[in-house]
Amino acid sequence: MWRLPRALLPIYATTLVETLGYTLMIPLLPEIVKQYGASDVMTGSLLSIPALCSMIAAPVWGKLSDRLGRKRIILIAQGLTLIGYLMQAMAPSLIWIFISRIISGSGGGALGAVQSYIADVTKEEDRDLAYSLYGAVFGVAFIIGPVASGFLIHRGLAVPFFIAAGIEAITILITIFLLPSSMQRTSRTSFAESLKAANVPGVRLVLIRHFLAIFAIVCFLANLALYLHHVLGSPVSQVGSLLSIAGVVGGAALIFVVTPLAKHLGDRRVAQIGLLLSFAAYVGLAFVNDTLAFAALLIGWAIGSAMVEPTLTALLSVRAKRSERGAIMGVSDSINSVAMILAPAAGSAIVGANARYLGVLPACTVLAAFLMGRYPRAAAKAEEAERVRRKVGWGATGDRLP
Repeated sequence: MWRLPRALLPIYATTLVETLGYTLMIPLLPEIVKQYGASDVMTGSLLSIPALCSMIAAPVWGKLSDRLGRKRIILIAQGLTLIGYLMQAMAPSLIWIFISRIISGSGGGALGAVQSYIADVTKEEDRDLAYSLYGAVFGVAFIIGPVASGFLIHRGLAVPFFIAAGIEAITILITIFLLPSSMQRTSRTSFAESLKAANVPGVRLVLIRHFLAIFAIVCFLANLALYLHHVLGSPVSQVGSLLSIAGVVGGAALIFVVTPLAKHLGDRRVAQIGLLLSFAAYVGLAFVNDTLAFAALLIGWAIGSAMVEPTLTALLSVRAKRSERGAIMGVSDSINSVAMILAPAAGSAIVGANARYLGVLPACTVLAAFLMGRYPRAAAKAEEAERVRRKVGWGATGDRLP
């Protein structure tokens, strides 16, 4: 029976709050335009800036967490996020909001250290479920963030961020008192050595596949409302309902489908199945003619996406040296931030040409990720390394790299 380590409570809380910082802003953009007279480009930049800052900060936070310990770095990042939320709540001008987004985005770059800590405190047999719950928390933030923000905006633009700051303050206290620091080892290796470790074939393969999968997800989600508007004529309220359905289905799949399958088939095979389901869903976007058909397609997409992200993250945690795990997870988080910057614009360009073809680019990227997983030498080498690692007990220390 799997028991949730107490150390994961602040980790999941941190994930929820950091992601809320991004999703809370989405419904507030029209009000920001109205209150500050911002242009569309400047307003859209408020969503891109945190991802850009996270991209830059993530490898640094990850490496520092290897050297100084996870808990210390997570607390520093949480403090930056708290400052950012308070600044957003009290912002007297648009420039002030931009500065606050830079600060909170830099704090969000520590999610690589957060992912590393999950691997640090869980047994190998429990790691798939731990990462599945991490993905579920991430998905929950994407659902409750916009909903809560849309409700609270009627009480003022500052209220959502004051509440987020309060939650972050509680999370900091939970981290201080519940997150152990004695379970960590520290590394004195250089950044150059960390980059070399991230460039090992087995690690590099997962990093690239993860980037392609995240790019597809963000490209689709960021332009979902535009797709539904142009193709099905759906109102904004319907978009929220459909996203909620996808979130519930994806969260359930993470816990009740992904974890059992990963134990029986292995992370790589489950990721491959998820990529195929995602590919089918993206292709299906070109043929949808009504909301019911789209809802069915969205359910398939949610299950497929739920099978990909946590399994690839678990694979990465296995193949990374323990001494470099934070740095490599930071590199992964940074690469994924690049996807979050590029994918929305790429999807918008496709929608501008023909909304029905929104799924073409995501379909191509997940197909590429699937084929990379099928590459005979890389796949066989990774599977053989995983078998050897389990046989000799490398998973307990993570000190050897498959």
